[in-house]
Amino acid sequence: MKKEFSINVISTACGVMPHTIRMWEKRYQIFTPKRSEGGQRLYSEVDLDKAKIIVSLKEQGHTISSLARHSLQDLRSLLEVNNRADSESEKMFTSIETKKLLKHLEKFDIDLVVSGMQHLRLSMGVKEFIFKIVLPVMHEIEKLSLKGTYSITQEHIISTIVRDQLNQINLANEGPNTKRFALATPDGNLHELPIMIAEIICHANRVSTNYLGASHPAECLGEAVNAIKCKTIVMGVISSAQWNYEKNIVKYLESIDKCLRNKVEIILGGGYKIDLPNFKNIENVKFVSSFEDFDKMLKEIK
Repeated sequence: MKKEFSINVISTACGVMPHTIRMWEKRYQIFTPKRSEGGQRLYSEVDLDKAKIIVSLKEQGHTISSLARHSLQDLRSLLEVNNRADSESEKMFTSIETKKLLKHLEKFDIDLVVSGMQHLRLSMGVKEFIFKIVLPVMHEIEKLSLKGTYSITQEHIISTIVRDQLNQINLANEGPNTKRFALATPDGNLHELPIMIAEIICHANRVSTNYLGASHPAECLGEAVNAIKCKTIVMGVISSAQWNYEKNIVKYLESIDKCLRNKVEIILGGGYKIDLPNFKNIENVKFVSSFEDFDKMLKEIK
């Protein structure tokens, strides 16, 4: 049996008012709904899909009159082309802005790097700033530093500027401790920037946090987690010259497990899957390889 929907269902699904849907039907013949015995409009699944796509295309600048005569397949094809163009445009924007910042850094024009980064932070959404500017810039400077194109000093300069910009992002952080994520890195792991970024992504997804900072001895981190009674620890575990993930993570988790008094879940940011022993209080370990995956995971939690 084919599904049929009332005008209120179409309205809610698409985010447009019922009178707008009636206008599309009357003026542009986009829909030809059946009628119930009581005279109520009954829309098909095709009508629902068309309405959703039309709303998306309108937001991209198309007019209703230009879309009215298109079939569902034509609308889907048009949306796919537009989304592909938007993706290419976003990639180009990211590339241009990244090159500008790195060009200033190359010349040690620190004030220009700061003002450029600040302008981008203030003119974009938080996630957009993270994913289109901060992460591409940091990935590029890391790659170029390894090649010797940029010095360690220049890498430290851009890291400091990014850290300062992140500290100026102020999102709400409310919620009981038991539902908060504790953010930290293991003893000897001094990479604090990733957990700073992770905290902002948490707040952008309305997940509250307790930020504990970098390089915690297992016993101390366990004591803190017991005290604040959180059930999830997000741990930055990217390897460096001072700290090796594969060599150190199992021993560290075993040590912290002995100190915990409550069941917790641990999310290893930047970690990859390895064989783990059975733990007493660590009831689950998740491996998250990228900030994009972390963001997706938080959306699913919500």
